[in-house]
Amino acid sequence: MQSDLFSIFGFTIQRYGLMLALGFIMCYFLSKRLARQTGRNENQIDFLLMTAIIGGVFGARLVYVIQFWGPQFTQSPAQIFAFWSGGLVFYGGFLLAALLILIYAWMRRREESPLRLLDFCVVFVPLGHAFGRLGCFMHGCCFGGRCSADNLFAVRFPKNSPAWTQHVRECGLPASSEFSFPVWSTQLMEAMGLFALFGLLWWLYRCQRTRPGLLVAIYCMAYSILRFIIEMLRDDPRGGVHFSLTFSQLVSLGLFGFGLAVLGYVLVKGSHNGTIESK
Repeated sequence: MQSDLFSIFGFTIQRYGLMLALGFIMCYFLSKRLARQTGRNENQIDFLLMTAIIGGVFGARLVYVIQFWGPQFTQSPAQIFAFWSGGLVFYGGFLLAALLILIYAWMRRREESPLRLLDFCVVFVPLGHAFGRLGCFMHGCCFGGRCSADNLFAVRFPKNSPAWTQHVRECGLPASSEFSFPVWSTQLMEAMGLFALFGLLWWLYRCQRTRPGLLVAIYCMAYSILRFIIEMLRDDPRGGVHFSLTFSQLVSLGLFGFGLAVLGYVLVKGSHNGTIESK
């Protein structure tokens, strides 16, 4: 599958990297807009987004390299840093970026509730992630398992794509075939879910900001469910299975539990504050 768009001054622009860049740009401008609409300091956006980019990309690439360590990295160490060509594990980036932003939020806790700041940040996580999944589709990675050709979400990837290569090697697809077997378009399915989740969080942040932490809980629970289901449909190499679950499914379970705990805290604290105010 041809992932390269064009080369300029010896540097190759790839579809995956382009979609990541578009995702960051969209998050930047929309976060500025939401900040203006809700009275938040816009100057804070630059630092938050840069922290998310650095932590997200570094963490995602680090986990991928650890999971798939092999000759491609030992023989060419420069490939370790070639994140623009694909090879990012979302949860690795999410966890590191979340940790860095949480530290920043905690340092500013006297100025603003850490959960309120995290609510603002989490609105844009699914938006940037959705663009990343579109990049995965264009690159051909993160493909789904085989399905019926008349399936609404079926797609056939072209020759030399990751799915085509795996099907030739393991599934008996003739090497002369121009396309892979039909597979679930898991990248597009996840992107659709992420765009919908972004829309929900955007609306909630504008309409309901009385309970800090609510959006964090909703995101963690909603995305963990979406990812757990998508993982059941995927068939690309993902670094092994543990307890009959993939790495991402295990993290999804932990993320759902965390979101549930935050939701419980939000509801209990909201109820307690309501009781105090009623007195």
